[in-house]
Amino acid sequence: MQNTKQSNLHFITEMALFVALSVVLSFWSLKLWGQGGSISFQMVPTMIMAYRYGLKGGLTTGFLFGMIKLILGAYILTPVQAFMDYPLAFTVVGFAALTQKMVVTALAENKQGKLYGGLFVGLFIGSFLRFLSHLLSAVIFFGQWVPKNQTIWGYSIVYNGSYMLPSFIASFIVVAIMVKIYPAMLKAKN
Repeated sequence: MQNTKQSNLHFITEMALFVALSVVLSFWSLKLWGQGGSISFQMVPTMIMAYRYGLKGGLTTGFLFGMIKLILGAYILTPVQAFMDYPLAFTVVGFAALTQKMVVTALAENKQGKLYGGLFVGLFIGSFLRFLSHLLSAVIFFGQWVPKNQTIWGYSIVYNGSYMLPSFIASFIVVAIMVKIYPAMLKAKN
């Protein structure tokens, strides 16, 4: 019983620290557009929690970070748009955990190609799902800003892709470097 309480306390403490780190990283970003969207490393802590604790760690960390982003200042048109652009968009980053088993196994077997391949796929899944959340929000709620000569889908893909693709690449590079330097980072303490 004591180990379970200690393990839960450790998980909650780590999650709180990683959510706080995401908030700090969100302030250090390259803003591309006046309406929102920036290149940053804010997804990295959620991705690390996803590999350390699986879906529970990744989804919960992402959700809490998204809620804090919403509270700290968000562009809100409707409650549904706010949910899609903040809590939902950052929660789905936690789906990077879908490759957790492959990554942890590759790490244990010292298979570098499989390790970095698994990280790439997992981080792509989380980033792509976040992109989809922002894309659907843009298509549903932000059509009035689309230039006359463009479609809502085309404009939304270019707009959201212009910061999500670089953010994914930057996050992958940072996580890959961190894993190279400190591979135990991907293992949760039980």
